[in-house]
Amino acid sequence: MTAETQDSPEAVVIGAGPAGLAVARQLDHQHGIKTLVLDRAAAPAISWRTRYDNFRLNTTGFLSHLPGQRIPLNAGRWPTKEDMVRYFDHYVQRQNIAVMLGCEVHRVDRAGGIWQLDTSSGEIRTRAIVLATGNYSAPTIPAWPGLSRFNGEIVHSGDFTNAWPYRGRDVLVVGAGNSAADIAVQLVNDGARRIWLAVRTPPHLVRRAIGPFPSDIFLELFARVPARMIDPLIARMNRLMWGDLSAYGFQRPPLGLKATVEKRGRIPTLADELIDVVRVGRVEVVGAVKAVESDGVILADGTSVTPQVIIAATGFGTALDGLVGHLGVLDEHSNPRGGFASHVGDGMFAIGYGIPPNGPLRAIRVNATPLAREVAVYLKGIGPSVRAPLGCAAADLVAPRQQCRTFDGGIALRMQAETASAKSKGVQ
Repeated sequence: MTAETQDSPEAVVIGAGPAGLAVARQLDHQHGIKTLVLDRAAAPAISWRTRYDNFRLNTTGFLSHLPGQRIPLNAGRWPTKEDMVRYFDHYVQRQNIAVMLGCEVHRVDRAGGIWQLDTSSGEIRTRAIVLATGNYSAPTIPAWPGLSRFNGEIVHSGDFTNAWPYRGRDVLVVGAGNSAADIAVQLVNDGARRIWLAVRTPPHLVRRAIGPFPSDIFLELFARVPARMIDPLIARMNRLMWGDLSAYGFQRPPLGLKATVEKRGRIPTLADELIDVVRVGRVEVVGAVKAVESDGVILADGTSVTPQVIIAATGFGTALDGLVGHLGVLDEHSNPRGGFASHVGDGMFAIGYGIPPNGPLRAIRVNATPLAREVAVYLKGIGPSVRAPLGCAAADLVAPRQQCRTFDGGIALRMQAETASAKSKGVQ
């Protein structure tokens, strides 16, 4: 899109990840609201495309699909990164979602009852906006004292592709979540020399499956059971499965599993392979990082390690402050106010922020439908509006035989598959 100002779509979604695609699909299919999805990346679901090579979905594919389209059964119980990327690409195509790629939104403002988006493709105006940029926009590394003086290599887990570059090297992995566990196991398998895992808060370690049942099935079954009732049972089950792991450096978590998810937003770590390599001494669990020196790392207990590489599996930020921080819609964690899916106010909605207890993809599917309904009710409540042309999706991301043509200097997406009934709803 090259025009300085685009004709106004009814709703704009910022972010072409799973949450943004799901809401856009529901707005179109359930409410006839054609929605434009913007993303600065060159492809949808970019955070999935850049995961490390051996990444697998931590929840079962059967429970992790988006509205209206299942993940293919041939992807298996826990789909790979490649399976999920194919699924999201097919989702865009089959659900006829209009995606404008390579379009970065710099700032969002409100004027005269309209949202104004300052983007790299010009100004876009809309009556409703959905923030769906996700939890993985900005890699974060703690400001450990002395970090800048470290002579070795510092890598964030978001930039970790595979373990081959670290063969024969001493590596400190910082973190105790699923990414840290996966990376530590990969380092063992691909020949790193010595591996430490720095743990600040003891994680809840669970198996990927208990017998024939995936662990997330149990989270689903116990979703409505209070933490005070279910956490003691989970703790007993874990002691039976793992035994006492304190001798290996894994202390007892301060809160129960469900309470940890609900109060701190920390999900359990799938640890089948991690525990195996810890027990045989290939990964050494150590305390939290206190400070960094030129040739080593000082730990919280006063001991030190001497890694050549630090891999920081220390999480991400939302990077929403520059986009909407001036509007007063963010909480103390820089997440949109209102929880995982909410109407922030004045036609600004948000979905996909924070860590839901039953897995983000399932939470997206469950919440996309009611959130789309809220958007539709809002648009109806502010009066009739002209259904505006949409930005043209990249040619390889739209349904077959779709055509683009120009409207008043803007670029619009016309779908040949639109029927007369769709036109009777007011779709132009």
